[in-house]
Amino acid sequence: MTESPAQSQDMLTEGRQLQAFLVGNSIPAKIIGGVAIRLRCPSMPLLGLDREYRDLDICARARDAKEIEAAMATLGFNAANYGHQQMFTNEESGVHVDVFLDELRMCQTLKLSDRLTLDDHCSLVVSDLALSKLQIVELTDRDKTDLLAIFLDHEATPDSESGLNTTRVCDVCRANWGWWKSTTTSLEACRAYAPSCLSASDQQRAIARIDSLQSAIEATPKTMKWKARARIGTRATWYELPEPGHS
Repeated sequence: MTESPAQSQDMLTEGRQLQAFLVGNSIPAKIIGGVAIRLRCPSMPLLGLDREYRDLDICARARDAKEIEAAMATLGFNAANYGHQQMFTNEESGVHVDVFLDELRMCQTLKLSDRLTLDDHCSLVVSDLALSKLQIVELTDRDKTDLLAIFLDHEATPDSESGLNTTRVCDVCRANWGWWKSTTTSLEACRAYAPSCLSASDQQRAIARIDSLQSAIEATPKTMKWKARARIGTRATWYELPEPGHS
């Protein structure tokens, strides 16, 4: 069932409040996923890119897992599962929360334990939000929409998290061929998708920024490990397929 705009706004509020509650309990945490991107990209409704938000994703440190469980319990959340992530459901409100511990492990693995205190925003920094989507091998239209919103709302800011830190993206891609392959393929998919949902002027701006990032990735010198893996190419699988349902 598609959520109403009011329900989606409620999810944004829920995300801000939950992140603030965890931080207030001395648990470093950031929002990730579609809600995080919407909070970092306030122009999404004006651009016609806003969408429904069905659940919340949070990233935190594995060493805080017990404290997270206790804090979530005080809010009425029941723990459902463990591993590299915790899963919580509030039966009264129907809100579901996934908490990723130390890393986001999907098609690629994005290390996050040292990325939780880079600024005061409730969401991860924009470069990490972009990477969380760029590593997806089978992008949905929602994923492409989120990425286009990032490119339209944030200029490239090399070596700075004040916008889209292209240096961060390039550093991840230069060290790992799988990351490079997934990222460049996703950028091409976003470029192709832009005409279907953006005005001519917004499309031009988004594509220019996509092309600029792609050029920066290609120009960045690659590691020896990257070059060795590149010789194998697509003859070996370079990604994992996560369970469905992430936003």
